[in-house]
Amino acid sequence: MPRLTTGSIVFGVIVLAGSLTASAAQAPQGREGGAPPPPLQNLQVFPKDTPRAQVVTAMQAFSAALGVTCNHCHVFNGPGDPMNDFAGDTKPTKNMARAMMRMVQDMNAKVPTAVNKPPDQAARVTCGMCHRGATTPSVAQGTPGAPPPPRGAGPGGAPAGGAPPAK
Repeated sequence: MPRLTTGSIVFGVIVLAGSLTASAAQAPQGREGGAPPPPLQNLQVFPKDTPRAQVVTAMQAFSAALGVTCNHCHVFNGPGDPMNDFAGDTKPTKNMARAMMRMVQDMNAKVPTAVNKPPDQAARVTCGMCHRGATTPSVAQGTPGAPPPPRGAGPGGAPAGGAPPAK
């Protein structure tokens, strides 16, 4: 009989510890169930009622497409730093990003008509199509509208070896 009691107690402790661990994992990190974060401010391209998670997801996509971090457009010192300023317009790159967002929205509105396809079947323009992980968009050689390689350039626009270019 004592074995059954000891086994029951051990089982009960394991179940209780497991449920406490599970509930701790579900608790919001860093807020301890406090007030919700303040509403987003200074949204000029996203609709004012865009959920925070959707804006964060879009920012992560921009970050990946341009190979940058938050501090490229925002005053960002580190996670949780009270001096972070996501709403401010301190950095000119933020206004450039807004202009690029408007340009992409405009193109995506026109693409279905241009390719004569329904909107759900037309390819969408994204930041990564031109930026390819860099802050300055790159245009592949041979692409219409791309500048020609410099005179005397070798493959990929690299300087050719040997004699200097003709003048």
